[in-house]
Amino acid sequence: MANNAGRQGAGGGNANGNNANNMNEHVEFTVKAEEDLYLTGSENTIRRVTADTNYSCLMLKTQRFSSLFRHYAKYHGLRKDDLEYHFVNPLENEDTPESVQLQRGDIIMVRKKRKVEPPEPAADDTEFFKDMKELLDDEEHMDTLFLVHPIPPSGTTASPGGKRKMSSSGGGGGAKGKKNDLDVNAIKREVDDSMDEDGNNGSSGSGNDNRDNLIEIRAHKCILTARADYFKALFRKMAGENSSGQRVGTFRESTECVIRVEPYFTPKIVRLMLEFMYTNRIECLKASSKLEVGLECPHRVTTDELLSLLHLADMWQLRDLKRLVEHELIRSHMNVNTVSRMYCATDDLHAKRLSKSCLEFIMQNYREVTGSVAFQEEMKHHPDLCIPVLKAAADLIPEPAHKKARTSTGSDMGKDTPGSGTGGGLASSPVPDSDH
Repeated sequence: MANNAGRQGAGGGNANGNNANNMNEHVEFTVKAEEDLYLTGSENTIRRVTADTNYSCLMLKTQRFSSLFRHYAKYHGLRKDDLEYHFVNPLENEDTPESVQLQRGDIIMVRKKRKVEPPEPAADDTEFFKDMKELLDDEEHMDTLFLVHPIPPSGTTASPGGKRKMSSSGGGGGAKGKKNDLDVNAIKREVDDSMDEDGNNGSSGSGNDNRDNLIEIRAHKCILTARADYFKALFRKMAGENSSGQRVGTFRESTECVIRVEPYFTPKIVRLMLEFMYTNRIECLKASSKLEVGLECPHRVTTDELLSLLHLADMWQLRDLKRLVEHELIRSHMNVNTVSRMYCATDDLHAKRLSKSCLEFIMQNYREVTGSVAFQEEMKHHPDLCIPVLKAAADLIPEPAHKKARTSTGSDMGKDTPGSGTGGGLASSPVPDSDH
């Protein structure tokens, strides 16, 4: 306990003997314990100061309170960093009696330092999510149109890696390449070749009939451009001028506000993308992840749909959406039957996080995965991806122990050698006996 009735300086000095001029430069005050103050350790807790105990102090008016904090803690056997002081406001190390207008007879309270509580959120994002969801569903003020094929064309089928490949019955030179899967650019060329300059399918009779076969999905241009650099560039009105002063480098979407989606993306994939663009989340992923395995969910997103969404996010450079889809695939969809599809999709979609997780899963379940028919079929289409698998498998094989060649001669016989147990310089030191 501490109960000091005398006058103690903050540095431990005595105020007696000071003349009147010096007294005008000092201020006398009291430090009062707001609560019991304890010295706490891992083994014991000791009460050092009882609540309401007063401690008289004398300080220079221009002296920093850091000296008071040090002196009070040292005098009472407490840790300086465990205490906090407040007058009309909390006191800081740089404060002085003069800067806080401390007067003779005033009281400074001391207590145990409180943990800083995190500030409350400015607003609940539930209302924001609700408002953005309503904005997504309200088509009245939408000024951008996505034209989406209702189902993938009959000439293409979904490949296990999330891309499309030509069926054996369909024509086209893509079926005879080294890989059955076509990359994004190859499919784009096929789509562009099948459309005329107006964006209509050349094989159909009229453009209106062709648009009637497509599903229209509307959105706000301001939301798209604010969320993605891809759409910002797509809708840019003027990218530059040539020597004749004509505008160049712009896309027709900047004036038409119509985005023709490649035929291998279904309306569901485009709507999932837009839901993320508006609300920064995909609600059905959150709901389906809470369900137990085996339960049916009407809005559950399949592995192939997630791979298609990953394909769209990579093509339109939606990094945040791509990160979310990769995380969902790793967390909820990776198993022996699906890991081969995911792993092969990473080759074209630049999904490094997913590729790394797939390799780790394959190594942890090496026999089951490599023995599955799905894995063997996928590797036929992506033989170059076998190399990382083989390298990862090689890292799991322990290095063989090599015996060092004996180089000692006959003159070395009888000498101590490191590790021989006869007192060599590199031998382990004995543990000292603590009883002697």
